[in-house]
Amino acid sequence: MSERKLVNKVAVITGGNSGIGLATARLFNENGAKVVVIGQNDRSLQAVEKELGGNTLALKADVAKVEEIAQAMARVQETFGRIDILFANAGISECPPIQETDEEFFDHIMGINVKGVFFAFTKALPYLSQGASVIMTSSVSHKKGRPGDPLYAASKAAVRSLVRTLALDPEVLARNIRVNAVSPGAIKTPLTSQETPELEKAINDYIASTVPMKRWGRPEEVAEAVLYLASAEAAYLTGSEISVDGGLGES
Repeated sequence: MSERKLVNKVAVITGGNSGIGLATARLFNENGAKVVVIGQNDRSLQAVEKELGGNTLALKADVAKVEEIAQAMARVQETFGRIDILFANAGISECPPIQETDEEFFDHIMGINVKGVFFAFTKALPYLSQGASVIMTSSVSHKKGRPGDPLYAASKAAVRSLVRTLALDPEVLARNIRVNAVSPGAIKTPLTSQETPELEKAINDYIASTVPMKRWGRPEEVAEAVLYLASAEAAYLTGSEISVDGGLGES
């Protein structure tokens, strides 16, 4: 392979045990990083740790619970001494119909998608190295809207807004920490699998008709964008966004 871009870097990935997070964990590992994966599923966390080997630490934490994410970040500091890359990626997308959305679900999705991202950043901040890179997962939906799914779109718009503002924080700038967003479009992950072949075909047809490139994206394609933002090649990018959406956000 080409020259590895993250040799000896310590990278923390929330939601790193599946989908985009897992693809990124694999790519970071291939590029020489020591990878910390944070998630909630014991089995998948153990599988990631086994697959990626000795430079990997898997930690169980609910990012919607501030105490748990604080403990996870402190554990990273105890183990590796610093954090060079934070990929605040954990999120959920399933939403009930608007009129069936109750306060409990509202708090649930905002707790993971917004609160979890914000506190992953603040609890990691004391341990971020000089010149660290922070990447947050937003979504094409913050530009397009998602009919019938306003909370998801709103939560991802909040993440995009956080990136703009946190990137300009005086402490962040003084320490040369970069904060950027990656905004995926329709990405084929385990979460997008449908219950029946008929529904799967209907969703695939919808993607083909709405995405300009007429296909699903792959988690690995998003991971490549995250790798770029994490690397020294993106040294002059902060407050920015890379859309990996097959042109959907511009259509």
